Order: sequence, then structure tokens, then C-alpha cells
Amino acid sequence: MTADAATDGLILARLEGYYDLAPRGNADTEEHGPLTLFVSRGGYPYYARPRLGLGDDVSAAHITAADVEAVLARQRELGLPRNLEWVDEVTPTLLAAARSAGLQVEECPLLVLDGEPAARPVDAEVRLVEADDPDLGRVHSCIGVGFATGGTALGKTGVAERDADLAAHPDGADRAREASASGRTFLVGAFDAVVGAVGGGSYNPRGDVAEIVGVAMLPAYRRRGYAGAVTSALARHALDHGVTTVFCSAQSADVARVYEAVGFRRVGTACIAEAD
Repeated sequence: MTADAATDGLILARLEGYYDLAPRGNADTEEHGPLTLFVSRGGYPYYARPRLGLGDDVSAAHITAADVEAVLARQRELGLPRNLEWVDEVTPTLLAAARSAGLQVEECPLLVLDGEPAARPVDAEVRLVEADDPDLGRVHSCIGVGFATGGTALGKTGVAERDADLAAHPDGADRAREASASGRTFLVGAFDAVVGAVGGGSYNPRGDVAEIVGVAMLPAYRRRGYAGAVTSALARHALDHGVTTVFCSAQSADVARVYEAVGFRRVGTACIAEAD
């Protein structure tokens, strides 16, 4: 094993611990053979994923389609979305098992920050958005609208859709505000001098590991470097507040390049499998 491979193995082990820990503050767990099902207590519905330490248990490391079907049946029984998440390099047998069980699998680049985040100067204000910030709802809606039109391509969708989303989903802003107040999530927004919030992203710290999630811009404000600037600000804030490992997963190779320009490098493949 090379030094780089050994280092990446240690990083992936840290990420596995994070993936298991992160939902537990707002979810109950059920063990279904080699899989752990996280059952949300409200808000985000979560998923099933391989049991922590599974790779150390040779007798259980081989996951079958029957294992997947059993946890999918339980999710259906509970009225939950039928989905699984895992890291392919850690649990390689799950990919074939998920596909055999009829799931569609998205394979996403998994990246970790390597060193200090590169500064990304832009012609917008990029700043932390705290729980009592009046712009929090608009930043949250920018992210939702941005993900509804995924990718990095320019588009016409802009502030009108942002404001419509905020009016239609005030509960989403309330949940984001509560998460920010609790310290489970830190939100950064990008602000145009004329129209205000045009995008944002967040990171979720658990101990000294944090995942950057939900970085998105309104399509009309893409290709200006804002996503990279938000990512850099999130990583900088995390490092300045005790985090030592910052990671993220990207929807595509194009999105991964945004993170790579900030200083992230690929260490694996995050798999997201859905039946619904």
C-alpha cells in the first residue's frame, strides 16, 4: 500500500465515523443486518447506510440484494423514501447489490480539503449568515432554487423564483434558522449589491470533522466564481473553529472542479441510491 493510499484510507475511516454520527442527533436507528436505517424525528428524512465498522467484519462485509431489499421494505413500511448512501471504496459490494435490488445509483466524487482553502475574490459579498440574520430565509431559498436546476450552467431563474420559494416554504427557513441557532449548521451566503442574496452553502460540524453541503447559486448568477468563494469561506470558517477534516461530495465532475479549485482533492466515490 502506498503512503497516499494509506492516508486516504485513514481519511475514509474518519468520514465513515462522521456519516454514522451526523444523523444521530435528529434520528433513531434500526439495525437491519449489515445496514443501519436512520429514522428521522422530523425534517430531513435520512437514509440507510452500511453499519459502522462493517469493513472490519469479514462475515458481514458482503452485502447482498436481499439485505438491501429488507431495509427498503422497512422504509416503505415506515412511509420513508427508499434510499441508501455509502462510500464505494469502503463498502464495494453494495453497488451491485443496490442495482440488483432495482435502485438507481448516482456516483458522486467525494473530496477532502488538502491544506488551506484558496481565497476566491469575487464581486459579491460573501459572509456568514447567523440564525437571527434577516437574510437567512432568502439564502436558504436561493440554495433550494439552485438545486432545483442542478449543475453549473447559466439560466434565467433568479430572484423572482427565490422570493416565490421563500413565500411558499417558510417552514424550510424556520428549520434552517433552528439548525443554525443550535450550532449543527453554519450558513454562508453570497450577496449581489443590487438584488441581495443569490446563493449560499453550509457546513455541518461533528467533532473535528465537517461536511460542506448545499452549495448552490441562482442559475442567473452562476459562472461568476460565487460557488468557489462560498466554499472557500465555509472551509475557512470550519478550520478556524476547530475542524481538522473538511469534506464534500459533488453532483458531477463539473461541480467537483469548483471544489478542486478551492483546494479539495478526490479521495473516493459517494454513492446515493434511490428507489422513489
